[in-house]
Amino acid sequence: SAVAMFAHGQMKMPKAPDRPLVPYMRYSRKMWAKVRAENSDAQLWDISKIIGAMWKDVSEMEKHSYNQEYEIEKMEYEKAMKNFQNSTAYQQFQNQQKGGKAPQKMSRGRMDVGGVVIQPIEDDADNNELSARRVSAIRFDRNHRLITELLSTNIVNDTRTIVAQSRIELLKKQADSLIMHQKKLEKELTDMGDKFNEKKRGLETSSEDFAENLKKVCDEKVVVEPAKYEEMVEEWRAKLSDSYDDYKSKVEEMEKKLASEREKMAEKTPVLYNLTIGEDEEKEKEKNKKEANKVEEKKVNGNKEEEKMEVDDKIEDDGIVAKKEEESKA
Repeated sequence: SAVAMFAHGQMKMPKAPDRPLVPYMRYSRKMWAKVRAENSDAQLWDISKIIGAMWKDVSEMEKHSYNQEYEIEKMEYEKAMKNFQNSTAYQQFQNQQKGGKAPQKMSRGRMDVGGVVIQPIEDDADNNELSARRVSAIRFDRNHRLITELLSTNIVNDTRTIVAQSRIELLKKQADSLIMHQKKLEKELTDMGDKFNEKKRGLETSSEDFAENLKKVCDEKVVVEPAKYEEMVEEWRAKLSDSYDDYKSKVEEMEKKLASEREKMAEKTPVLYNLTIGEDEEKEKEKNKKEANKVEEKKVNGNKEEEKMEVDDKIEDDGIVAKKEEESKA
């Protein structure tokens, strides 16, 4: 056998690259410590069943991530396997096997049990004088102790999945603070919505009142009799005429006052008066005279136009009356 050959000093087979874990075994190794902690009384095969049921419920996206990791490591494994098969040690081992020795079956680099990787026990290179039975006994004893340790309930959890109590308390405080902040924001949002709805209702009510009042004002048309209207026009015309007369009298008083002051100034300082006000006063007098002439012309022209319009109206009325008489005679 291969063990006997190793015991008699035959060449030892080089260690091949480890095969990549399939997606399910990756998931099992990741979830093993958590499931074991949640089901401390369960046996090894029960935990395997639980993880198998969990794997069926895993989403396709998460399975795709495990498959992607597996494919990447598989490509690396194939490259490493090609390099291993082309290595000098492996070629020498193959040549020795072809030289008449029984071919040794290549064992897997590791054995997966429930997410725990069991490494095979290497033979001692210097202990070549041991018999095949002795080597088998040593291997059995070592593997038996390893399996016993694996199936024991005293398991050291993965430190990556352990969270300190202080960290948990801190996270709880942060979660409570975030919840309170969220409630506060929701309350503010609700208050803002209530205020907005209240303002909206107020605007709608005021708009309706305004539309109703406008409708009332439009419906209530003010009716003014012609006689009353003429009376009001005459009243305001008289008021405007009185106001204009008051304004005109005030302006005349001011002009008289300024003229008296200028006369006093001319008597006291004739030279200064001629240099500063004399020429301007003459120009202003001429200007006022021209404006007065224009006003008189407008009055005369206005009276003429009014007389002309009255004559035209009278002629038109006479023509209408004559036409009506002709029609009645006809």
